[in-house]
This record gives sequence, structure tokens and C-alpha cells, in this order.
Amino acid sequence: MKRNMTYKIQFIYASLFIIIIASTVLISYASGTKQLEREVVGSNLQMLDQINKRMESTLTEIDRAMIQMLQTGEAAFFFNTPRSGSPEYLIRLDGIQSQISGLKRSYPSIRSVYLYSLANEMLLSDELHNPTAEEADKNWIRAFYAENDYYKWTVNPAFTEKTVNRHTVTLIRFYPMAEKPENRTGVIAVNLPETILSDMFSDLQFGNSGNVLVMDGEGIILSHADKSRIGRNIAEYKLGGQVLSEQDSGYIRHKSGKTSEWVFYCSSSYTGWKLVYVVSQGQLSGLFLAIRNILLVLAGGMVLLSVGSVVLVNRTWFSPMERFINKVESLLGKREGEAAGGSGSLRPDFKRLEGRIRGVLDDYSDAVRQLQESKPALKLQILFDIVTGHRTRYDLAKPYFDHIGLELYPAYYIVMIAELDNKALLEKISDLNLYLYAVCNVAEELMRESGGVLKGGAVQINEYQVVILASFREEDAAADMEQAAEFAQSLRDAVQTYIKHSVSIGIGSCSRRFADIKDSYQAAQERIHYKLVAGPGTVITVESMSGWDGAGLMELFDLADQLQEAVWQANPDKVAELLSAIFTLAAQSRFTDKTMVQFALQLIYRTGKKVADPALLERLQSRHAEIESQLTRAESLSDMRGYLLELMGHMVEALVEKRNSKTKADELVARIMAYISLHYSHSGLSLNLLSEEFAISPNHLSKLFKQSTGINFVDYLIDVRMQEAQRLLLANQTTVNQIAEQVGYTNVTSFMRSFKKYSGMTPSEFRQAERTD
Repeated sequence: MKRNMTYKIQFIYASLFIIIIASTVLISYASGTKQLEREVVGSNLQMLDQINKRMESTLTEIDRAMIQMLQTGEAAFFFNTPRSGSPEYLIRLDGIQSQISGLKRSYPSIRSVYLYSLANEMLLSDELHNPTAEEADKNWIRAFYAENDYYKWTVNPAFTEKTVNRHTVTLIRFYPMAEKPENRTGVIAVNLPETILSDMFSDLQFGNSGNVLVMDGEGIILSHADKSRIGRNIAEYKLGGQVLSEQDSGYIRHKSGKTSEWVFYCSSSYTGWKLVYVVSQGQLSGLFLAIRNILLVLAGGMVLLSVGSVVLVNRTWFSPMERFINKVESLLGKREGEAAGGSGSLRPDFKRLEGRIRGVLDDYSDAVRQLQESKPALKLQILFDIVTGHRTRYDLAKPYFDHIGLELYPAYYIVMIAELDNKALLEKISDLNLYLYAVCNVAEELMRESGGVLKGGAVQINEYQVVILASFREEDAAADMEQAAEFAQSLRDAVQTYIKHSVSIGIGSCSRRFADIKDSYQAAQERIHYKLVAGPGTVITVESMSGWDGAGLMELFDLADQLQEAVWQANPDKVAELLSAIFTLAAQSRFTDKTMVQFALQLIYRTGKKVADPALLERLQSRHAEIESQLTRAESLSDMRGYLLELMGHMVEALVEKRNSKTKADELVARIMAYISLHYSHSGLSLNLLSEEFAISPNHLSKLFKQSTGINFVDYLIDVRMQEAQRLLLANQTTVNQIAEQVGYTNVTSFMRSFKKYSGMTPSEFRQAERTD
């Protein structure tokens, strides 16, 4: 009977894979959506908390500035001193107004500041004091005196002010600050635009659609993108009462039919307000749809891949096997039919068939094992074990030598390491193993041609090196070392001739015993590390590298200091001369490759620090891996010196460019100072005027002026004007008002205040004191 199991197996496996993939996708989607939901909640609460802290920080900073102003003597004078028309009283009022103006300049978000003294019924701002009833309504002030709190943030107090927008945030503080309502003598009101709160909502992912609001403890909306909702109670909206009753921070998820909303909230302990953020499920659904679509695409790809794999495996393995079994059964069926009339029925001998198949598989395993233990692989393993000290007995290793084609004398061994030069070129070669295989063949051929003077073998140990184990017939260490050196030179020349590539060879020490071969291998590794100093295509022995690494270190450090100074002086010729001297001394000191790379890195970074250019130093640090790679790939000290000379040249160019820029800035500042000395009497002299005169932005001009002179523009202008005012006070009997106009002041009070701050006395006191002296 013909078997037809192929399609059944294909259908079963395909169905099984589809069920597994579908289950995996469903589980991943469920766990992924839950994880995403937790992340969405956490990120929104965290963002809401950050905005709340930013809001508190902004309001607290303004409140702190108001507290500092209320603690000054001018504030105490205003709240406690009876109203008077004396010049001193007016000057003190002018001082308070100047403080208010300074606060508004320091905090541009402040629209207005009002101080009210209950003792003299006076209302004061930076532009007027004691305004008429049409200009300011004082009834709002008394309404706050009954508040038990020491301060209060509120919205839209009931007072009339033309410059204040309808939506305003107001800070109310009393004087004295820690007194009960019946003992208060004054109040200060600071008005801010409501947009200072609503502008902070833009950081939220869905915060631009009017779904973010700020409300007070009673549920009154204080800030909202839709200004028509400000002043309404949140209880009018769904979930409003529940949000109002919640404390601290958290979220509420509300479902109404098919729609769903997330309400995130965060409370402020400073203002007593609550920040509320409402996000609909539709706004978040995009994230969940993205996960679903990605999983569906992955599932579809996995289904196609699994079905294709099942079909491929079925056609490759099961179909031929089924045809083979059907053929065998057909043949056995014929034999059974032919013998039916004879000695009885003949049953198919499936056990015999199984034995034959098992025998084929065993033969295949034996072939694989023999392939793994082939001559090249075994030769590499044995030689590497010998040079690394894992095989230390000649008698135990000898049985393998004939099998792998290796001949060794029982004593006097030298290990050599041959390394291909020019790694930059080698990286472009696709099959580098062929080059190393050729080096091994050339080395072994030279050993066979030596007439029995030395015997050994060679194998590749890494992507650039070949290890050569040589044993000698002559039992004389000095003579063997000479033979090894001659062999290495012959190998170097042969590789250059036949393979057309340069090779450097490090020769290890002579080991008398088989167990000491590892010491010769380690010595050869040390020699090849001097390749950078010796140069490419050299044979490196212990005699050629007999110098000490630390010799001449003090002279090297002195040359390094001179190099840094040459770079600082922007002298490229001196830099090239010192680099040449440094690398000449380094070659004489016999530094290893790794030592030279580390020394060059230290030279680069110490010179970069000497230049004192943060941008240049940051670029050097960001390119550390690239710089170290270039230094490591250098084939000679000349290559490394050339690379360092290029880097030092870039440093010199950056330093010259920086100094040229600073010289131009100093020249511009000198012209500006000359202009100030001629026009200081102009009352409108300012950064804006100078920026137009010299075609430079005010901010950049201010920065350049501070960097060049050490003081800012305003302080410098005051110094010039005050020095001229002192000269005029002593030169003639000109009045203070006239002198104030001559040095650029239109307000004599401001002039007197600046002069007293500069000189420590009033103009009259200064004139009298100088004349007395």
C-alpha cells in the first residue's frame, strides 16, 4: 500500500505553528497593553508633577522677591510713616517706586505691583502714588484684611485697573507679614497674567486642546485654554465633584458607554490649587493601535516563515524518505508475491532495513569525526599546545608528530613569530588566511632545505601572525640563535619575493628542554611588540632590543613640555622640530608598541589642555576611539609622528583662529568705549542705541563688553558719568540739577541715588568734603 503521510504531516505542523504564534501574539498584546497603560499613567503623572513643581517654583520665586521687598527699610517707611510733602518723603517714595520698577524688570511676567498703607490711606505703584478714585478702586483692599492666611494667591480681585487683563493671577501679602488681621498696617498686591499658568500646559502630549485646567480648593477654575470657562465651578462637569474630593495626586478612569476618559490630577501644597489633565481614550488609542499593528505584522511574517519552512523541510526530507520507503515496500511486496506458493509468506524485514540505515548514519558520524581530526586541525592543536605549555613531555607528543607530518629534535628549541605588516592594507584583503597559509608553507619549505640543521613546523595563531617552532641539531645555544636569525632573514626575503608582502619576525629565547618551549614563545611575543620601534620588515632579536624602556624619560617629559609651549605659541615649525626630537628619543629608549600608543595619547591630551579650548578638548575626547585606533594601526614611528603632527597642526589653527577672534572683539569694545566717552551726556545712551550704531545685537554686545572689560555696560556707563560729575562738582559752582543733565540724567532724584551709591555721600556732601580737605 502506497504511503501518503507527507501532506498530513505538513498540515499538522503548519497548524501547530499557527496556534503557537497566535497564542504568543495574544499573550504579548495583552501584557504589552497593560505595560503600556502603566507607563502612560506613570509618564502623565510624572509630567503633571513636573509642571506643578514648575508652576510652584515660578510663583514662589515671585513671592520670595515680594518678601524681600517688604523686609526693606523703604517698605517699613511707607507703611508706617504719615503722609508728607517734604522732599525727603518724596525721595523715599521714589526709592520704593524704583524697587518696584526693578522687580518688574527682573520678572517680566509681573504686570503691576500695588502697595497700600492702611495708616495713611495711600495706594502706591511704580508709576503713580495716591491715585484718584477713577484710577484705582480701594474697596478690594479691605476685603482681604479679614483673611486669616498670611498670603493668598487668587484670581481677578475686585479692583479697577486699565492695564490689567480680565484674567489675572494675583498674590496678596500683608504687612507686617506674620501679624493677625487686626494688627496689619498694609497690603501688597502683585498681578500676573493668567497665561503664565496656561503656557506651561504645552509640554503635555495632548495638552493643547483645552483639556488642562487649574482650580482652587473650592473648585473654581483659575486657568484654562478656553478663557470662557475661567471662574466657573468644576462641579458643573462630569467627574468634577470626585476630582475636587481627591487629595494629593493620582488619576481617575471613567467609562461612559463606549467612551472612556483618563483624569490625572496633582495638588499644590503651596497655593492650595489643583492641576487637572483630562485625556480621552481616543487620544491614547494610537499607541495601542501601533502595538497591535506591529504584532499583527510580526505574526503574519512568522506564519509565512513557519509555513514556508514546513513546506521546505517536507520537500527536502519527508517526501524523499516517503518515496524511499514506498519503493522498499513495493520491492518487498513483489518478493512476497513471488514466494507465496513456495515456503510460505515472506514478511518485510524492517529490522534489517533499520540496521542498514543505522549503519549508514554511523559511517557518516565516523566521517565527520575523521574530518574534524584531519591533519591541519590536529597540527594546529598540537603545536599550539606545545608553545603555550599544555604539552610538556616530548615522549608523549612524539606519537602525533608522524601523523601530522612534524619533525622535531628532542632538545634545543626556538620559537619565532612572523607578523604581516601594513594592517591598513590587510583589512581590505578578503581572504587573509591564504596569505598566512602561504607563509607557513614557505617557512616549512625553508626548514626542509636546511639540510637537517633545523627541523620544525609553522601554523597560523591569529588573523595576522604565524608561530614557527624550530628545533636544532647543534646543541649550542649561541650557534642555534645565529641559525634562527639567518632562517628568519631568509623567510622574510622569501615572503617578500613570492607573496609580495612585508613581514616582521620576532625571535624568542633558546630553550634546552621541551617543557621550556613556552618561555621562548613568550619571549617571541615580547620581541614582536617592538615592531613599531624597529620598523616593518625587520628581524627582532634580544640583542637588537636590549635598551631599557625607561631610559631618557626625563628628557622626553621636558621635550613634551616644550611641545605644549610651542603649540600655545602657535609655532608650527617648532612643533614639527620637537615632535621629530621626541620620536627619535623614543626610538632610542626602545619603547614597545603599547607604550608608544599610550605616550602619544598622553601627549595629545596634555597639549589639548594647554591650549585651554573647551571645544577642542571635547572634540578630542569624543574622537578618543578613532585616535587610539589610528595610533595602533601605525606601522612605524614615522607614521605615528606624521599623524601627531597633523593633530597638532589642527590645534595650532584653532588657537590662531580663537586669538584672532578675541583681537577683533577687543578692537570693537575699544571703539565702543571711545564712543561712550564722547556721548555719555546723552540720556538715551543704551545697549540698543550702541547695537544700532555698531551693527551688533544687544545681547552679543553686552557679552563682548563684559568679556573684554570685566564689568557690564551699565556699570561702566555709571562709572564714566559719576567720574565726570565729581569733576564738575569740584570745578565750578554749577547746581546739582545742571550737573545731572550734563552727565546724562533727566531725573535729579535718580542722579542723586546713583551718586550716593557710587561715592558714599550726596553731591553736596561730596563738594563740601573735598573743599574742606
